[in-house]
Amino acid sequence: MGIIEEGKYLEVHPTFLYESIATFLIFIFLIAISKKRKYKGQITLMYLVLYSFARMIIEGLRTDSLMLGDIRISQILSLIIFLISSIVLIKNVKQN
Repeated sequence: MGIIEEGKYLEVHPTFLYESIATFLIFIFLIAISKKRKYKGQITLMYLVLYSFARMIIEGLRTDSLMLGDIRISQILSLIIFLISSIVLIKNVKQN
């Protein structure tokens, strides 16, 4: 897929398509395991872990990201959400 930016043709990844596919696969996975949940909120935490991980990877492919130095802001936010929700998920699974 390509775009024209400042008069130049650039090849870019269809990140919107990647995100749609990732979100659909996460949905199918969460539906499949929803009856095996151990506590309320587990599916939500799993969604946050999976989606933020996928988003972290997909954002690395974008060409129009908001940057803080050499790091994409959206990747930092996704990493924070991933880490916090992973810790809470693991903690809750061990307690239940």
